[in-house]
Amino acid sequence: MKKIILAVAFIFASINFAMAQMKEGKIVYERKINMYRMITDPEMRTRVPEFRTSQFELLFNDQASLFRTVPEDEAPDPFANNGGERGGPRFMFRMPETATYTDLASQIQYESRGMFEKTFLIIDSLKSIKWKMSEETKTIAKYLCKKATTSVPLQTMRIGGPRPGGRNNLDTTLNTPVLPKEQEVVVWYTEQIPASIGPDTFTGLPGAILEVNMDNDANVTTAIEVSAKYPKKELVQPTKGDKMNRTQFQETMKKIMDDMQKGGGMRIRINQ
Repeated sequence: MKKIILAVAFIFASINFAMAQMKEGKIVYERKINMYRMITDPEMRTRVPEFRTSQFELLFNDQASLFRTVPEDEAPDPFANNGGERGGPRFMFRMPETATYTDLASQIQYESRGMFEKTFLIIDSLKSIKWKMSEETKTIAKYLCKKATTSVPLQTMRIGGPRPGGRNNLDTTLNTPVLPKEQEVVVWYTEQIPASIGPDTFTGLPGAILEVNMDNDANVTTAIEVSAKYPKKELVQPTKGDKMNRTQFQETMKKIMDDMQKGGGMRIRINQ
């Protein structure tokens, strides 16, 4: 009798779990970037908040997903949550607007990026990510999640102080050592949303990724809201922008950075 009761309970639990699975909807994420990990100049640090927060949303169904920036209606006060006014000019860091559409059937991604007053449309196959799975769990946005980790090439921006001569220059030298440095990426995914989707270009897990933690809390993207309702008409691939694959885009960015280096500006270093 006990075995029968357990079997019935297992069946009902399986049915409830299947019913609880979402196959389409919207996930809202909050991204928190540690600006002090990028800014090395002590004086500049006094003019920016330690953390820069922005929001994104992921629309999805069983055929495709669209991860995009939630536009900021107004530029936020960088010191609104940082103790009030500080002396000297403030630095505003607006994050570029992005939209990444993933065709799940063809495994092709269409990534639109607005940078340097231009729009780029990167079209390429979905990159394969080698995930290390874990049975460790935690709850995010009321969903039970499992942990997975991987490593990706380090791509950070360093903003330093003035060079000799008293003027800040833009140093966008792309350093590519023989053995590129890597950063650990820790993600948390839920099998209750059985779609291989996630923020930015992260995919390849048996469930939706609800959190991405890059470089030990330097850049953390976490789901704060999950809904079965979403604007279905807006789940379309981007079409505007200069079309290129990811390698061509990286080469274009390097050229733009080299040109900016000659023209002057803030000192920035990008390690990749």
